[in-house]
Amino acid sequence: MSVLGEKTEAGLKDLLTANAEDHMRLNAAASYFEKMGDYKTAKELKDKANVELGHFNAIFATLVKYEGINGLVNGMAKEETEQHVSEYTNVANAAKAEGHDDIEAMLCAFSEQEKGIAETLNRVGMQRMISDMAKEETEQHVSEYTNVANAAKAEGHDDIEAMLCAFSEQEKGIAETLNSAKKAF
Repeated sequence: MSVLGEKTEAGLKDLLTANAEDHMRLNAAASYFEKMGDYKTAKELKDKANVELGHFNAIFATLVKYEGINGLVNGMAKEETEQHVSEYTNVANAAKAEGHDDIEAMLCAFSEQEKGIAETLNRVGMQRMISDMAKEETEQHVSEYTNVANAAKAEGHDDIEAMLCAFSEQEKGIAETLNSAKKAF
């Protein structure tokens, strides 16, 4: 997996967000034009929304290619936790101060939902991290212990072979525990 330059990565992430926003706005506007009976304009807006969605998907796939899905999900989780929740809270406080209790209530509810999104993204990231650890325990550590144990036995070190074989069994147990643990998230 190649690494993106800092400016390229930041630019792609900004474009990803912009395309998502434009897609949603165009779809929302299309829905209103449909309700008003202007189906031609609604269709044109939906077509443009689909173009934005295509751009989003291509940029998302590019980010996954360069950052991996884990890196992207972890970044999203961090953004949800740090940025979105505080943004909702800040705008909600401003709305309340300006006498818009209805907007404040809506945004406070959205802020709680943003926390839930962040928790889900964090959970997905943890599941993947634990899966990777379990895979490493199963594939790498167990075989490494076995290889060194076989070498020790061949060189006449039965005591080291016995110790490493016992460790290898423990490594299998660690992998099993990790596989069970990822289900907790």
